[in-house]
Amino acid sequence: METNQYMEMFLDESREHLQSLNDGLLSLENDPEDLSVLNEIFRNAHTLKGMSATMGYTKTAELTHDMENLLDMLRKEQLKVSSEIIDVIFKCVDSLQEMVENIGNGESEDLVDVSDLVRMVNAIAKGESVQQAGNEASGGAPAAAKPAAAAGMPEGCELNDTDMLVIKEAKSSGLIPYWVHVEIADTCLLKSARSYMVMNVLDELGDVIKSIPPAQDLEQEKFDHSFDVCLVTDADAKKVEDGVVAISEISGVKVTEINLEEAPKEAPAPAAASKAAAPAAAPAAKPAAKASANNAKHDKKAHVAGQSVRVDIEKLDTLMNLVGELVTNKVRLEQIGMTHRLTELTETLEQMDRVTTDLQSVVMKVRMVPVSQVFNRFPRMVRDLAKELNKDINLTIEGEDTELDRTVIDEIGDPLMHLLRNSLDHGVEHPDEREAKGKPRTGEVGLIARHEGNNVVIMVTDDGSGINADKIRNKAVEKGMISRDEADALPDADAVRLIFLPGFSTAEQITDVSGRGVGMDVVRSKIESLGGHVDVETKIDEGSVFKIKLPLTLAIIQAMLVKVQDEMYAIPLGSIDSTINITPDDIKTVQNKEVIVIRGQIIPITRLNEVLSVPKGKESTDEDDIFVVVVHVGDHKIGIVVDNLIGQQEIVIKTLGKLLSGLKMLAGATILGDGHVAMILDVSALV
Repeated sequence: METNQYMEMFLDESREHLQSLNDGLLSLENDPEDLSVLNEIFRNAHTLKGMSATMGYTKTAELTHDMENLLDMLRKEQLKVSSEIIDVIFKCVDSLQEMVENIGNGESEDLVDVSDLVRMVNAIAKGESVQQAGNEASGGAPAAAKPAAAAGMPEGCELNDTDMLVIKEAKSSGLIPYWVHVEIADTCLLKSARSYMVMNVLDELGDVIKSIPPAQDLEQEKFDHSFDVCLVTDADAKKVEDGVVAISEISGVKVTEINLEEAPKEAPAPAAASKAAAPAAAPAAKPAAKASANNAKHDKKAHVAGQSVRVDIEKLDTLMNLVGELVTNKVRLEQIGMTHRLTELTETLEQMDRVTTDLQSVVMKVRMVPVSQVFNRFPRMVRDLAKELNKDINLTIEGEDTELDRTVIDEIGDPLMHLLRNSLDHGVEHPDEREAKGKPRTGEVGLIARHEGNNVVIMVTDDGSGINADKIRNKAVEKGMISRDEADALPDADAVRLIFLPGFSTAEQITDVSGRGVGMDVVRSKIESLGGHVDVETKIDEGSVFKIKLPLTLAIIQAMLVKVQDEMYAIPLGSIDSTINITPDDIKTVQNKEVIVIRGQIIPITRLNEVLSVPKGKESTDEDDIFVVVVHVGDHKIGIVVDNLIGQQEIVIKTLGKLLSGLKMLAGATILGDGHVAMILDVSALV
C-alpha cells in the first residue's frame, strides 16, 4: 500500500471532520446548553488531531490540540459557551481547513500563520476574556517555549510539545507512557508486513502517539531492521513485550517507561494503539475520551477494509451508456420471446432481467450523490454573512437527501451561493425594518430540494422585501436594455425576469455582497449549461422564490408508453397519478377550458395530439372511450388525453442534443425494444 492512498483518505476524512465541526458549532451556537453537541465537536477535533499527528502534520495537530483543550474546558463547564468563544473556534476551523487544502495542493501547512490564534486560544483557556486574549495575541506575545525532551530518550527519538502535553495528560489519567523499540530479524523479507502486525498488536493494548520513522516510511520499508513507537497504555510492560515477541521474525523488543522529569527506567511495557498502517485516531488522554478514540480506530479499520476508488466521470458515462444498451436489447429479446413463444428464452430472460435491474441500479447509484454535499457548506456562510450584515436570519434546509448526478452536483454550488447571498443582502430586511412592517425580526431563508417527475427542483426562498417590478423596469430602461414603451407593456412577472439579463444590476454600488440581480446572468448561464432552467416568483413585502429545475441527464426509469395516432410517447411513471377511461360526456368546459371531475376535484385536460401537432388519423366517434393519464407537478394536476395506453416499461433516457435542446414539452428520447424511437414528455411543461 502506498502513501498517496493514505493521503487521499486523510484529506477526505479531514474534510468530513471539518464539516462536522462547522455543523456542530452552528448547533452549539443555537443551543449552548446542549452537552451532546459539545461532546460530538470534541470527538471530531480529537480524531482530526490524531490523524494529523499520525501523518506527520505537526502544526495541524498542535492547533487542533489547543482547540481541543478549550473545548474540554467548555465540556467540564470550567468556561461558559459564548458567541465570542465560538467565533474564535470558528477561526481555528477556518485555519485548519486552509492548512488541509494546502496539504491537498501539495503545499506546506506552514503557509498558514496561526501563532496569534494559538496565543488567543491558550489565553482564553487560562481564564482571560476573549477581548484580553485578542489584545495579547495582536501584541505579539512570545510563543510558549518548547518543553525539554524527556531524559534518557532513545537516540534519535524526540517528542514535540504536542506529544509532551499528551503524555502529561495520559499520566494524569493513570496511563503510562512508554517507548517500545522493536528489532526485526535480518532474514525478514517483508519488513512492512511485520511492522503492520506489530502496530495491530499495540493497537489492541493502548494508544500510539507517534512512530519513528513515521507510518508511511514503515509501509514503504524505508527503515532498517528496527523502529520505535511511543505509546500510552494501562497494560503492564510485560504484556506489551509478550504481545510483540509473539509475532514471527521479531528478534527483540525493549520497553522503556518515559519520565518527563527523571531519566526513564526500564520496565515491562504498556500498550500502543492507533494503527501506524493508516491515519488513525491519536491517543486518548482522558478516560472519558478513550471510548471515542477506540471507536474512531475501529471505524478507520472498516474504512481501510472497504477502500474507495476514484473513477473518471467519463468512464461512468461510458458504463451508463453500455448498461442502457443492455436494457434496450433485453426489452427486444423479451419481445422476441413473446412473439415466438420461446419458453426457454423467456425463462432465461427472467434471470437476465434480475441481473440487469441490479446492475443498472448500482451504476445509477454510483453517479448519484445527495445534494447535502452542496447544501452543507451554506449554514456557515449564512451565519457569517448575517453577522456581517447585522441581520437575524434563520436558514431552513429541506430535501438534502435528494440525489443528483455527480456532474451536476459539482456545478450548482456557485449558482446557489449567488442566490443565497442576494437573498440575505437585498432580500431579507434589517430587523428594525422588518419589525416596522409587522414581521418577525428574524428573517427566514429556505433551501429546498425535491424531485418533480424526471427533474430535480432546487428552490431558494426568503420572506424579505421582494423584488420591485417598477424598479427593474426603470433600471432596464436606464441601461438601454429595453425601451420605455416595452417596459410599460411588460407584465410584472416578466419584468422581474429581466434581472437574469447579462450586466443587469439594481445595486447602487458594487460591494462584496452584491445587490439582488448582480451575478444573476451568471446563475442563469450556469444552470442552462447544465440543461436546466431558473425562474423567479416574488411578492412585495412577502418575499421571493428562485426555482432551479435540473433534468436528469441520463438515467434508466420506469415509464408509461402511450400512443397518439401512430406516434409513441413515454411519460415518466413518477409523474403519473392515475390512468382513467372517460367518455366525451365527461368533459366539461370551464372558462373556455376543458376539464374533468375526478372524486370531486376539477382537473384541466390537454389533448396531446393538439399540443404536439400530431397529424390526424381516423376520427374518433362520440361513443369511443377516451384514455386520460392524470399527471402532477408539485400540487398541480392535469389530464393528458391520448389515443391508447401501451403499458409500463423500463426506458433509457437519452438527451436530444444541442440541435433539439430548445424543444418544449420534450425531456428526451428513448429507444424501444423494437428499435423505434419514442419521445419522453416533459410533464412540467404541459402543466
